[in-house]
Amino acid sequence: MNRLFASIKKELLLLSRDRAGMAMLFLMPVVLVMVMTLLQDSTFKKMDEKQLPVLIVNHDADTFGINIVKGLKSANFFKVTEVKSLSNEDLEKQIEQGKYLIGIVINKNSTSLIKNSIKRKIQDQFPKDVGELFELDENYTEQTKVEIFFDPVLKNSYKQSILGALRQFSAMVEAKLMFEIYSGLFDELLEIDLKPTDGFSNLVIFDEKYASGEQNSIIPNSVQHNIPAWTIFALFFIVIPLASNIIKERESGVSERLRTIPGSNLISILAKAKTYFLVGFVQVILMLMIGIWLLPVFGLPALQIGGNGLSLLFVTIAIIMAATAYGIVIGTIAKTEQQSSIFGSISVVILAAIGGVWVPSFMMSDLMVNVSKISPLNWGLNAYYDIFLRNSGLYDVLPSIGLLAGFAFACLLISIAFSKAAK
Repeated sequence: MNRLFASIKKELLLLSRDRAGMAMLFLMPVVLVMVMTLLQDSTFKKMDEKQLPVLIVNHDADTFGINIVKGLKSANFFKVTEVKSLSNEDLEKQIEQGKYLIGIVINKNSTSLIKNSIKRKIQDQFPKDVGELFELDENYTEQTKVEIFFDPVLKNSYKQSILGALRQFSAMVEAKLMFEIYSGLFDELLEIDLKPTDGFSNLVIFDEKYASGEQNSIIPNSVQHNIPAWTIFALFFIVIPLASNIIKERESGVSERLRTIPGSNLISILAKAKTYFLVGFVQVILMLMIGIWLLPVFGLPALQIGGNGLSLLFVTIAIIMAATAYGIVIGTIAKTEQQSSIFGSISVVILAAIGGVWVPSFMMSDLMVNVSKISPLNWGLNAYYDIFLRNSGLYDVLPSIGLLAGFAFACLLISIAFSKAAK
């Protein structure tokens, strides 16, 4: 135990003298999490929190045009600007210049065209011997057309949102006009006066819930992603100072002298692991404090860590173990400090990229989602997601903990085997 405590003291002294390494371990992740969270904040906002600017030219001063404009204005998703007269060329130019993301042109006589189309379809439902039920206007034979202009930068998901909203409002207007026509037909043929009603709408209730089962579920946002993501990234960047420390000892002959001291060489490896394990815990606490108290100062939501502190503790321990063991194995295998720094940093960046640290896995293609499963950073990030967003307990995150612990154990075995072979 004395040798272990002495080795830990030595590691702490070496680390405290490495100012560049300390800055990499503590300053870099703080800057990264601040910058990335601020940059990605708008991306993670719910779609209904960001209003899309829409320019509408309504040439139909009747039921269809009025109700479409009214429906879009009542939706919180759109910021509607209505103009009475504007050519299609001028409207398209404003969209092209980026003044609006969406332009809508409701053509003249749209309501009349819809009514005529409904009358034709009703007429086709009756036998021919019934005769003509309506006086159809031969001037209105074509279908109603609503022209929509999109800014080229608009994402396809937003396009589908506006098209879905227009179809919904259009269906409501069509149903209203159909009722009016049927009502007139019943009155004329059967002398039955149908009472107007809006009871045919909202017949289905859509009850929105989060799968976690919590009444006040934590909503995914840039903070809930970036804090755990860049915390894990910072933990794995321990590989650079840790591996560099191992190689410096080997090149200076310190490791050879340590082997002359009675006892197992495992003590030296455990001392490094415990030292950087403590450093990792300090990193995690610092990042959580930033998410809870500092980021709200910049107008961002505060980090919510859920109520499963035990799960959070065990997942954090597993991630730190995996990161520390990875640094030890690289320092053991690499022959020079340059090799360990280059390979260590590049490998961590690649594992972070495919693991969902930079781009969340739900934004990836199916191929990259499958590839991300090989990254230990992805295992840790998914475990944090389970705790922060899904309110998962210890049992739910055990698979991720097992993968991380297995990865750490494998790295340590490789380090011990390589050390023995190098003697």
